[in-house]
Amino acid sequence: MADDGLCQILALLVLDTDGTRLAVKYTTLAKELWGTVKLQTAFEKRVINKMPKPSATRTDVDVAVIDDYTVIFQACNDVVVAAVALPTENELVVMQLVEGVYNAMSNACAGQSFLSSGLNKQLILDSLSDVLFILDEVTDNGMIMETDDEKISARIKMIDETEVTQSAQAEQMFQKATQSAKTKLLSSIMGSRG
Repeated sequence: MADDGLCQILALLVLDTDGTRLAVKYTTLAKELWGTVKLQTAFEKRVINKMPKPSATRTDVDVAVIDDYTVIFQACNDVVVAAVALPTENELVVMQLVEGVYNAMSNACAGQSFLSSGLNKQLILDSLSDVLFILDEVTDNGMIMETDDEKISARIKMIDETEVTQSAQAEQMFQKATQSAKTKLLSSIMGSRG
């Protein structure tokens, strides 16, 4: 754990159900622990083998302890999104990270298929540049920088975060103005009848 109290992870993994890597991001410390690609892929296989098989529907975030590391993961169809952390890290923060990454990936891949039933291997591969960008945006050498899926999605779409909140506020104001106009119109029509 960092001396300054910030939560850190060792790796972010996006794997298929066979343990094949689709996209991964290892920190400097993790590269010392698993120094070669062979060691990394062996660890990834152990991660997949210890997890329950995902269903066609999105599962809740779950926790597993693998080789004395905390692995927090979320799965859907044939894709598993996981974060590997030291056992001393705050699991709730890591869980928020996994949910944020999963939701941001779902948003990024949503435009790829009209009949999509959640994340799957093909959607991840079709949107690989966005997926890699998401993995890069949420952490800085293991330090968790962002967990909110809307902010992550805004970053990969190159939209300013203030623009996202301003557009949401503008939408609310428009809805209030529309509702107010409806109410006044109805009261003036009802008033002229009475």
